[in-house]
Amino acid sequence: MPTSNSTSISTVVDLSGFRTPARRKHYRSNGAVLQADMLSMRRYLAYQASVEIDKLDWMKQEFGDTVPALVEKKVRALLNMEFGKLRVHRYRRLYVIRHRSVEGLISSLLRVQFHAHQLELPAFSKTGEVAQPKPVTLTWGVGRTTTEADVERLRRRRQKFKR
Repeated sequence: MPTSNSTSISTVVDLSGFRTPARRKHYRSNGAVLQADMLSMRRYLAYQASVEIDKLDWMKQEFGDTVPALVEKKVRALLNMEFGKLRVHRYRRLYVIRHRSVEGLISSLLRVQFHAHQLELPAFSKTGEVAQPKPVTLTWGVGRTTTEADVERLRRRRQKFKR
């Protein structure tokens, strides 16, 4: 007579963290109220980075409007490739990135910084003169909040341009 081991039940996944009252949405379908839970991983990504492309104003003055737009597009593609499209958000002239570990965030930012440094700017300015080749550089800061990451980024930028 075979014995059954199905008498013990264990919880495999506990989704109670996703069921907070603030995230509950109500929908109406034919007069009946249906409830749906909004599942967002953004709440569980504890670290944030603030990334800025350096000297965009200089690029616009030197090369016109198309080159800075192209550089922004290429940097966004690098960030999307490294972090995923859903973790990268544009805020004015900055990119805000969320990640679950500070080590992973910093190592990925260093890879993006390296690849952005490899981007080439045009050899001639919009006036037809030979332009001085300058690499595309990024300034970034990491913190637990967006404000903390911005403060760190601004501190790094002051340090970088003080030299």
